[in-house]
Amino acid sequence: MKKDRKKLLKYFQQMKGLEELARDYYINVSRDPLLKDQEIKDVFEKISGEEQKHADIMLKIINLINNNI
Repeated sequence: MKKDRKKLLKYFQQMKGLEELARDYYINVSRDPLLKDQEIKDVFEKISGEEQKHADIMLKIINLINNNI
């Protein structure tokens, strides 16, 4: 069971990292001074928020694994 737990933790930690990378990319686009269209900036900022929600979900799963497996 310990091997399976480590495998699950690694997988969800990687997923969390990917979500955080996506979040950072979208927030950087939304703050790019070369991008002048505010509507586009707003969309990218909203997407970055959604990616943060995904990272938060991954953290909840990680905590569940840590506390229950």
